[in-house]
Amino acid sequence: MIELAELSNYFFLSYISIYILTHFPFDIYMLIKKNKASYPTPNFQSTLEGLLVVLPTFLFWFYLLFSPIVVLSSGKNVFVIEQVSDTIKFPFILFGIIIMSIGLMIGCFGRIGRGAYLARKEAKLSTTWGHAIVRHPSYFLYITGFIGLPFAAFSPYLLVLLLGIPGYILTSKHEEEALIGKFGEEYKIYMKKVGRLFLKIRREK
Repeated sequence: MIELAELSNYFFLSYISIYILTHFPFDIYMLIKKNKASYPTPNFQSTLEGLLVVLPTFLFWFYLLFSPIVVLSSGKNVFVIEQVSDTIKFPFILFGIIIMSIGLMIGCFGRIGRGAYLARKEAKLSTTWGHAIVRHPSYFLYITGFIGLPFAAFSPYLLVLLLGIPGYILTSKHEEEALIGKFGEEYKIYMKKVGRLFLKIRREK
């Protein structure tokens, strides 16, 4: 139990560290350059949409920060089912770690691409790095996080995070309406080549 808890929580600490190292410098840069080459950021269309995005996102990061502190200090995690053997837990935890790692990688690539985009002096569609894989790599990070964390933590209570997936789907849809308004046909062509939140399989004609 403790060994698997340590595995999960060392992963959570690594996840947070990588996220901070790849996101915070570009977030600061984005604040500095926001009046030059900025993407449209529409507001939530309803209170429900806002809640579906904000609350699961807050819970996601709260757990990632809170769980390692508790487990590494006491060796226990009140959110985990202890009656299940490690043999059964391991494949679930491994699956969650893999899903979250894929999401983190693409999300970080997306943030790096956005940072490169902001180095420009005028607005131009970003289609490199993470944006060459999915159109919304940051939202992909959260969706894979919401799916993977209940498995990585082996906590059924965290399945509540799945409620955040419809929120990010709605938000991405509204953001794309604004992006089409800004970039027009260029963005429509981009939509045909790259999936919105998941990898698009291209069929040979």
